[in-house]
Amino acid sequence: MKIKIEYYGIPRQRVGLASEILEFDGEQMGIHDVILAISNRHPEFQQHCMDGTRIDKNFTVNLNGDRFYQEDDGVAHDGDSLLILSMDAGG
Repeated sequence: MKIKIEYYGIPRQRVGLASEILEFDGEQMGIHDVILAISNRHPEFQQHCMDGTRIDKNFTVNLNGDRFYQEDDGVAHDGDSLLILSMDAGG
């Protein structure tokens, strides 16, 4: 399955990309597992945007522009988009 990851604010600065497509086995994947895959792929993201194995409280994840996850407890499916942004972005 393919998931589009879009980065905004500090996550974009740390990853160095506006977006990327990640591929995973299976038909769905927990958002927490997607975040872990991103942190393994991008050490700067791990260092500045993670608190251990969880996304730092200063960042949030949005699934398909509909729902926000701070605890990364949702499920992503093939073709979904995850937006990772600073909590103060936009305002």
